[in-house]
Amino acid sequence: MRQINVAPTAFRLSEGKNSNLGREMKPISYLYLLAGDQDFRLLCTHGNGLAEISARNAEAFPNVAHDIRGGKSLSHAGGAGFEVDAHSTKVEVGRGRFAKHVAAALAVEWAKGTYDRIVIASGPKMLGEIRHDLPKDLHAHVAAELHKDLIKVPLHDLPSHFAGTVPAI
Repeated sequence: MRQINVAPTAFRLSEGKNSNLGREMKPISYLYLLAGDQDFRLLCTHGNGLAEISARNAEAFPNVAHDIRGGKSLSHAGGAGFEVDAHSTKVEVGRGRFAKHVAAALAVEWAKGTYDRIVIASGPKMLGEIRHDLPKDLHAHVAAELHKDLIKVPLHDLPSHFAGTVPAI
């Protein structure tokens, strides 16, 4: 598990069996999903840092189209246009299928019961697909959404992208 140190600032009260007025403060545990059109990463707060739990790409799922790129942009004499072709449709279908796998992986990790909040960072189109496929009971636990594709950002550079958005880093 790769780790990077960051300073946690968000805490939750923990009441033990022998607790009285002195309550123990525990850091809030965040589960991060970084998703692109072809890859996703699951990260979590770990001690005073971030740790990568898993990383997968679209090729790991047989029902996902392998060619997930944008459609063709065409220029016409009267101005710019956009043509929706078979390739664009394949891209959209592939993105939707991959988003189902991404949401399922997030749900499986969340079910372990070790996290308090969810943070999702993805490009706008993929974020919309993930929202659609995310189990309804997880929606209430999403603390933040970033409309940025951070999938290729190295682990040590991620805290600056979440600054001001997520109190834990």
